[in-house]
Amino acid sequence: MAETYYDNSDEGQRFQPGTTAEGEAVDQKFDAVATGFYEVEKDTRRSLKFPFEAGMPSQEFSATTLQRRNRVLGFDTDGNLALVSGFFNRGDWQPNTDYFLNDVVRDPDTTNLYVLIVAKHTSGATPAFGNTSLWYLAIDADTVRTARIAAEAARDLAEQWASSFDPVENGYRGAIFYALDARGSEQAARGYRDETAAAESRVETLEQSATDAASTATTKAGEASDSAAAAAQSESSIQGVESNVTATAQQVADDAQTASDAADEAALVAQNINDTTTMDFLNFELSGPDLIAHFAGYSDASNFSVNAAGELEVTL
Repeated sequence: MAETYYDNSDEGQRFQPGTTAEGEAVDQKFDAVATGFYEVEKDTRRSLKFPFEAGMPSQEFSATTLQRRNRVLGFDTDGNLALVSGFFNRGDWQPNTDYFLNDVVRDPDTTNLYVLIVAKHTSGATPAFGNTSLWYLAIDADTVRTARIAAEAARDLAEQWASSFDPVENGYRGAIFYALDARGSEQAARGYRDETAAAESRVETLEQSATDAASTATTKAGEASDSAAAAAQSESSIQGVESNVTATAQQVADDAQTASDAADEAALVAQNINDTTTMDFLNFELSGPDLIAHFAGYSDASNFSVNAAGELEVTL
């Protein structure tokens, strides 16, 4: 088998004892050895190396090809190289079986799940799950079952809370009951909203009517003011007419009083005349002052006079 870095297996290429080695051939051999060391250096530099520590175990892997599949190189809890994976399910625990880091097994008796935390472990005749330096309890089946039962109970209760019309707890009913009730309230609210909108529209109409009425009232008030001014002017005119009528009435009253006084005077004269007989007037042929003197006893002589024709005139 040829060496990787330097191959000196060909007997014909080796230096033979008792022979003379030529310098050129020696140089070629040294060059080949130097090239081999160079290749070793390159491989060494790019290799994964660990600092040496006294007592450190061998980092050689004993896992077979089948055991190494789908795994990667990692480190165990002691910091040594190990085959690791995210987790690898190995099924139920088996006796006399090689297990590796992060292998997951199920305890057939308790159904608990355990994870190997060392690089490699070969199981014996009985499980060693009690050894916490080998196995880590990942899932406690009893805890999971208890949680599952609680989850199922919570699920059933949640379904009741969601769909029950009857009281579920503390007198409270399911959500669907309150949802339907809320829907009814929503519909009622919509009805109230529509009624409110109609009322607001009615209020706006009434406000417009009130505005129109106020405008009309303002117009009518202006007209009434004008009418009142005209009435005041008419009243002033009437008062002037009344004053004139009053003055005229007073004048008429005064004239009537004067006429009444004249009538009284005429009645008195007439009475005095009646008191003088015709015969007396005819028997006395008096004229001028004598005739006046004759009637002086019946009336005021200043009311009687004789005109140029000799006729008696009476001044009323």
